Amino acid sequence: MFSPYKLIRPVLVRMDEESSHSLAMRLLSRISDSSRLTVLEELLLGDRVPALPVEALGTQFQNPVGLAAGFDKDGLAFPALAGIGFGFIELGTVTPNPQPGNPGKRVFRIIDDNALINRLGFNSCGLDSFVLNLEKIKSVPRETVLGVNIGKNTNTPNERATMDYVRCFKGVYRYADYIAVNVSSPNSPGIRDLQNVARLDELLEAITQERVSLASSHAGKTVPIAVKISPDLDTKEIEAIVETAANRNVDAIIATNTTVTRPTDGTHKNYKENGGLSGKPLREMSTQVIRTASKVAGNSMTIIGTGGISSAEDAWDKILAGANLLQLYTSFVYQGTSVVKDIVVGLADLARQYESENFQSAIEQARQKPSRSRT
Repeated sequence: MFSPYKLIRPVLVRMDEESSHSLAMRLLSRISDSSRLTVLEELLLGDRVPALPVEALGTQFQNPVGLAAGFDKDGLAFPALAGIGFGFIELGTVTPNPQPGNPGKRVFRIIDDNALINRLGFNSCGLDSFVLNLEKIKSVPRETVLGVNIGKNTNTPNERATMDYVRCFKGVYRYADYIAVNVSSPNSPGIRDLQNVARLDELLEAITQERVSLASSHAGKTVPIAVKISPDLDTKEIEAIVETAANRNVDAIIATNTTVTRPTDGTHKNYKENGGLSGKPLREMSTQVIRTASKVAGNSMTIIGTGGISSAEDAWDKILAGANLLQLYTSFVYQGTSVVKDIVVGLADLARQYESENFQSAIEQARQKPSRSRT
């Protein structure tokens, strides 16, 4: 499969981490601004990703593999990212007011372990600019689900955090197919404290009440709500958060954000850096959170699994643990555009052994008995 990324990867990995990301975003933004380029991109990339339909959040996803929040924070490149073949794109995190994020060098590669550490701290163009960027979208070459991840400004104390989240929720409502409430970033002071059940319940009560009001003024459009949680929670904390979310009619749990823990056998110097760790070292942690969250949620909520997915086998493990949808980030950074096709094709192959009529039926069978490809 042709992948332009293979041509530019040697250049990107020699650049500073944020500089390489900025270059990639400029290229994707240019593509997004041109309908001809987005159509060409889809012909070269997106059309080669086979359909693998999944029903979730009240809609059909053309495949279960999405892009996690954090890659396109400001909503500049949705058409280009959609043209790569993702089933859904989660934009953001967007905050009410613009903010630069944390100072200094704040992204660190650990290439040998397919990992990243970041301490960006919700750098955001702010809600008004974010919405303007979404309004500039002329067309999307594929029917790709659009999610928006929302957060609070760093200088907003937790006592007033609900106002920030509600403001963002109202601002992006008309554009989003779902909205993710980010209460689990390790890089913005106090954010993870919002996972405290009492504070989370207060926040979700306000957001779900706002949804009722917005639906009545948007022709009945009810946008699903997801809550993104940390991998550093214990079992009881996960269970309490999922139960709280379910009681407030939240539609999905995103498991998980990055971790502040470090692998005991990690020797790379960058493991000493503060921030959230993503990629391969997070894989088992996030899968365990998915397993716990899925047991509590049952069929009442969608589970979006993210953390350390770099192959179809990684993705399948998260599906067997209870994930309905999947998100990539670090593997997309390291492997480029071809990773989407590789995982979707691999998932279709793994499902095919069950001789079911569709992908979701195969998943149901697989969860009831071990995969023969693993024995």
